[in-house]
Amino acid sequence: DYFNPKIKNLLPNPSDVLDLDKATDLIVECILKKKKIGIFGDYDVDGATSTALFGCYFKEINSLFEYYIPDRIKEGYGPNIEAFKKLKSKGCGLILTVDCGTTSNNIIEEFNKDDTQIIIIDHHQQGDELPKGCFIVNPNRLDDKSNLKNLAAVGVSFLLIISINRKLKKMNFFKSKSIPNLLNFLDLVALGTICDVVRLDNLNRAFVKQGIKILDKTKNIGLQSLIHSSKIEKKIDEYHLGYVIGPRINAGGRIGKSSKGVDLLLSEKSFHSSYIADELTELNLERQKIEKKVEDMAIKNINNSDKIICVHGPDWHPGVIGIVAGRITEKFAKPSIVISENHVLCKGSARSLPGFNIGSLITKACNEGILTSGGGHKMAGGLSIKIEKITEFKKFISECTINNVIENKKYYDHEINLSLIDKSLYEKINNLSPFGSGNPKPKFLIKKSFVKFPKLVGNNHLSCFLSDIYGNSIKAICFKAFDTKIGDFLLNNNGQLISFIGQININSWNGKDSLQVQIEDVLG
Repeated sequence: DYFNPKIKNLLPNPSDVLDLDKATDLIVECILKKKKIGIFGDYDVDGATSTALFGCYFKEINSLFEYYIPDRIKEGYGPNIEAFKKLKSKGCGLILTVDCGTTSNNIIEEFNKDDTQIIIIDHHQQGDELPKGCFIVNPNRLDDKSNLKNLAAVGVSFLLIISINRKLKKMNFFKSKSIPNLLNFLDLVALGTICDVVRLDNLNRAFVKQGIKILDKTKNIGLQSLIHSSKIEKKIDEYHLGYVIGPRINAGGRIGKSSKGVDLLLSEKSFHSSYIADELTELNLERQKIEKKVEDMAIKNINNSDKIICVHGPDWHPGVIGIVAGRITEKFAKPSIVISENHVLCKGSARSLPGFNIGSLITKACNEGILTSGGGHKMAGGLSIKIEKITEFKKFISECTINNVIENKKYYDHEINLSLIDKSLYEKINNLSPFGSGNPKPKFLIKKSFVKFPKLVGNNHLSCFLSDIYGNSIKAICFKAFDTKIGDFLLNNNGQLISFIGQININSWNGKDSLQVQIEDVLG
């Protein structure tokens, strides 16, 4: 179950999730009565894949639906009344909110007066109270006993679709039509699961491991086009999901039109999907430029004595502050909150480290009236705050963490000598994949080696060879090391025997694969 996790061995009973059976009954009723269903999805990859998952399923069973993805800048996170009204005006008597809605009490309860039914499908942590008058399918609600808290929204959505499909089969809905093969949707489930950085427990490992197999021969025309546009030529793995495909899906929501990702994933025409895929690739390049500019400004504002970094600046693009928060957390090994100042309402994004629940911190600040809105989970969150409340928020963060010990340590899994690194070791390591949150790629302490031929590559990376006194040698790379302590150390090592912390990877260049050490740190 670990090395080859299979869905059939690890899939729980969807009915274990609170409200899921009630949500199933309501959705099936709409399907049978040929009523149109509205889908309101978040603008990130988890929201896009969840929305596309329902859309693909409804298309396959010829059920009517509409979808709406809010504009990150103009509308912000979560449901809003105007969006709900637009879905209702298109004939939607039932609205599903995916990857959002759990903390949208006021919006949900106000719209409930309009006799449109709402189902919340989410995985974010709840506030003090849940929205009233709707079904809430969320393993992270406090009264849920399913023990499925690690699922991304797309995983929760998949369980709900399994339940819907199961009930339709019992009611002979597929008597004169083919039954959808839900395993074909695992490419979307894997993509959303990896990109939302949820913990890769056994079920999520199964979703990703089997989903990658589907993705290699995907029938989704949009994904085919994006793979082609991304110039992925080797076998797809979790790296491609998290760092190549995912950022492109996200790019529309960050600096372009938020619905572009879902438009692509639901596209049925090759020409149309190729156009959108190329557009998302261009948007992603533009996003990288904006992100670098904001990151440079944010780093200048960091107070190194803070346990949790909270930086803010005027008109930092709200579409990239989440990525910048992640970069800062990675660089400084601290939870980070990045806020884009605006005279109307400031937007913030947070990223954390294992052992500190950033979602709970944001929820608590909301409950105390410091934040206008916000939510999240253990590792990430988003928030809205009035500019005059930022100083109070920073004081609140400081007080909340005064007794917290947030570790700043780098761990490795095993000590090895350079001579042990070979193709066989790499293949054994790769058997532990897919890697991600809760299952990080193994790191090694490579002992008693020295640096040869260090040089700058790609503007800010450092390439070199690691050698030992016995003549063993291997190529190495240290990303984003230029003008850092570790970079200076590598460039000026002068043959000193040292130990390295790093991972063992395959480097593909000019059609050739070779072993390579990815250096994370050095021990002199």
